Amino acid sequence: PQAALLEPKRSIALGVLLKQLKRPVRQIVRDIEEGVGAPYGAELLLELSRMLPGAVEVSRLRAFCGCPQQLPEP
Repeated sequence: PQAALLEPKRSIALGVLLKQLKRPVRQIVRDIEEGVGAPYGAELLLELSRMLPGAVEVSRLRAFCGCPQQLPEP
């Protein structure tokens, strides 16, 4: 069974947005950490920032101690 850490609507919206970015998730994370935002554009980055997890989701993420394969692919 898969573990659901994000609210279902947020999870779907995030999946759609990540598909629009057309890059592997790890690459997107690395680019953001390194401050490389130009390939994505300000609008998509702003939308991505709006999807940051809330306090409840952050606590679920921090409390998760299962296998990463239990998590759904974005």
